[in-house]
Amino acid sequence: MSTTLRASVHQLVDEIEDEQLLEVLREFLSLRKESEPGKLWEELPEDKKQEVLSALQESEDESTLMTREEFLKSKK
Repeated sequence: MSTTLRASVHQLVDEIEDEQLLEVLREFLSLRKESEPGKLWEELPEDKKQEVLSALQESEDESTLMTREEFLKSKK
């Protein structure tokens, strides 16, 4: 495993001040760690799958993206 990737994830987590966001992140990571690959996707309702796919498509358009700093400021 890439130590750079691990370090960047640790840094992001260390910078989060929102306790609720940290709880959600912890729950998500715990679920991902314990579940079989693809299981979360299979359990999603169809409308949520469409939202994810739409967000993925939107993320490919750089004009709709924001910096990490902008995102974090919007969560405070």
